[in-house]
Formats: sequence, structure tokens, C-alpha cells
Amino acid sequence: MERALPVTELSRPFPPAQLNWKPQMIAKDGTRALAVAYIDARDVAERLDEVVGPLHWAVDHKQVGSQTLTGIGIRDQSSGEWVWKWDTGLVEREKDDALSVEGSMSDGLKRAAVLWGVGRYLYRLPKSWVGYDSQKRRLTETPPLPRWAIPQEPRREAAHALPAEVRP
Repeated sequence: MERALPVTELSRPFPPAQLNWKPQMIAKDGTRALAVAYIDARDVAERLDEVVGPLHWAVDHKQVGSQTLTGIGIRDQSSGEWVWKWDTGLVEREKDDALSVEGSMSDGLKRAAVLWGVGRYLYRLPKSWVGYDSQKRRLTETPPLPRWAIPQEPRREAAHALPAEVRP
């Protein structure tokens, strides 16, 4: 008898270097921004491959009215049944409709993955205002992550890199 899928492993934090940051809100003077973290759709696919295996998950897209719904199905290895979770992407319309559709599908994939636990912890990160370059329209600082949002392996590696007298 095959064991049940370890879907709780889907919710493991990502290494800090895999996180991307974008401004959610910009201060009136344009020098600070509220930073929010996100992961790339490829990171979602890699996590699903790693945890459930590439043959045990699938993505589907359905057009419902003007919305594209994206679903992620995971096959329960013990029963063989597929379990699906669906969400929709929220992407602003772009000049190029193909890019808009692609962005919506990518966003839908990430949102459906959150329903499986992938990257869900990012919504619980503390709000951080960081430096912002309004001319280049980008963040100039990376917010610090709380200890609970850093995977054990990189934290241990970082501790070994510190001199012995300052190791935790």
C-alpha cells in the first residue's frame, strides 16, 4: 500500500533568495514603499514536482465568463483520485492581450497553489516599508524575514558562516 502524499511539505518556506519583492504601496514622497513578497510560477512547479512528483499533479485552465480559472490537481496515490483546487489570476490589462492572458494564468497558478499551501506563509509576513527609487520604479532594500519564514537549512548555513563568538 502506498503512503499518503506529504502535502504538508508543500507549505515549507522557500529560501530567501527565491523570494521576489514588489511595492504594494508607495509613500507620497516616493522614497519608501510597502514591500510584499511573491514567488515565481516556476518555483510553484518545482515545489509540486519535488513534493508530489511530476506525474502526480496537473494544471488546468477554464474560461468562465471573462475570467480564466486555474486549477491545480493532485492525485492521491492511495486512492488514485484527483483533488482539484481552483482560483483566478488578478492581473491588470496590458496593451498586449497575450501578455495579459499569460500573466493571468501565471497568477492563477500561484493563487491555486496557495490553496494547497505553497507560499501561503508569505501572506503572514510582517508589513515592511523599505527604500524605493521612484525614477527606476524599484525597491532599493529587501525587507528582513522573521526566523519562522526562513527554512532550517539556509539558517544553519548562515550560522556556520558567522564567527564562533556571534553564532546563535
